[in-house]
Amino acid sequence: MKNKMQWFLMIAMVVYFVPFLVSGSEVVNRFVDFSLEDPQEKKYSQADMEGKITLVVLQSRTTLQTAIDCKTELKSLVQENQKVQMIAIMDLRKRPSLIPKGVLKKKISGQDPTSKEIPFLLDWDGAVTQALGGEDNKCKVLVVDHQLKVAYKQEYKPAAIDNEIKPWLDKLSGGQK
Repeated sequence: MKNKMQWFLMIAMVVYFVPFLVSGSEVVNRFVDFSLEDPQEKKYSQADMEGKITLVVLQSRTTLQTAIDCKTELKSLVQENQKVQMIAIMDLRKRPSLIPKGVLKKKISGQDPTSKEIPFLLDWDGAVTQALGGEDNKCKVLVVDHQLKVAYKQEYKPAAIDNEIKPWLDKLSGGQK
């Protein structure tokens, strides 16, 4: 009886915990194919990223101020290197359901001064954000190379910009700006 119980527990652990551990450690190798709109209804897709190094800021409504700070700091890296562009993707799957999309677009655009100069894409169902490993309550930064491979992905921390992100951009651009 004791052996049967041990085997049952081992099987249960393998079935339930191994997929959880593996999925938590997976790294997205290629940027997902997507089609999203900004608040002005301009469409963006993966094709807009090809041939450029792209900084991607993944955010949610709960990380709006953190994302604004992040984008403001990252802007200087984009200005320093002509091979680099930036987009932001906001996960809106947890938006208040009674608020019309148009009202929410205006409110978010009004609160985010960076949305006028950095493409700010609205992920209404959260599918793109989830596929890239985005999380609610965390602002993440991704560095995507010319071939749409994710080279770097971390939660935003101000110290990481000079210590981690800038060296990745220099490496991917081959030292050319």
